Amino acid sequence: RLTVRGRSGHSSRPDQGLNAIHAITDVLACATAEAERLVSGPFEPVFEPPYSSLQVGTLKGGQAVNIIPDTCEAEFEARAISGVDPITLLAPLRAAAEGLSQRGFQVEWRELSAYPALSLAADAPLAALLRELTGIEPLAAVSYGTEAGLFQRAGIDAIICGPGDIGRAHKPDEFVLASELLACQAMVEALGRRCT
Repeated sequence: RLTVRGRSGHSSRPDQGLNAIHAITDVLACATAEAERLVSGPFEPVFEPPYSSLQVGTLKGGQAVNIIPDTCEAEFEARAISGVDPITLLAPLRAAAEGLSQRGFQVEWRELSAYPALSLAADAPLAALLRELTGIEPLAAVSYGTEAGLFQRAGIDAIICGPGDIGRAHKPDEFVLASELLACQAMVEALGRRCT
């Protein structure tokens, strides 16, 4: 999350204020350019899309049209393919943001969360176990994130398994099918029997 603080005032005197929204546009332009650059690779074909991505997810600022906005906040997201550190994807944006301080703006850059991409080999014992429990071949990769990469970084194999469909996620009417819940229950029960 980037917060830029300038100086408020009446919009009739822009020379007396520091417009935080105007300032943050430099960082937004950098984000757009970086997102476009990532389309050129590097690539990991098991992902959709097969490259790392970056976006501006939220933007907030201003109080009224006749007041110079003294604060603007943007949240950025980077999703990295395996072997790419998401923090490095955001580094050009952070540099652009920190450059605003030379123009009199206060800049706060705050990392909200970070985790590496998960990359479990298809022949890993955990993948074989899930294949046995569910009768379903594990997907090579998905393009959404979890904290499972942190477990893997710590030396603990991890795999993502559960009910639902990412196409229905993060919406007001998000739902899980009853059949998906029953399949999840069957998998958990099979795992319990195997562990005993």
